[in-house]
Amino acid sequence: MRGGDNLQLQQVILNLVVNAIDAMDGIEERRRVLKIDGRRDELAGAPAVLIAVQDLGCGFKPEDREQLFEPFYTTKTGRMGMGLAISRSIAERHGGHLWAEADPDAGATFLFALPAEPSTAS
Repeated sequence: MRGGDNLQLQQVILNLVVNAIDAMDGIEERRRVLKIDGRRDELAGAPAVLIAVQDLGCGFKPEDREQLFEPFYTTKTGRMGMGLAISRSIAERHGGHLWAEADPDAGATFLFALPAEPSTAS
């Protein structure tokens, strides 16, 4: 990955993980699954790193996808609703993108892509 503010990027990943854990709060313990995946990908046709955080929690309606990233929008009591808005702005400040996908069966996947240096491996 190209140079970036490591602390800010860690904040994004931590926020996605904490949100995923919170989303599974009301789910039976043995059904709670949190998956974090990282791989090389492309962003606007250039090399990128893609991080996906997937949970089997309460999920969201597909029509609410963009609203999740609006400041002060929250589905949790006692929260400010700033985490995803801040996380998306950090991703964009680093030339990347943060988005969400509603999983059809249960839960959600949040994806975070950042530009990366081309691979030098042969």
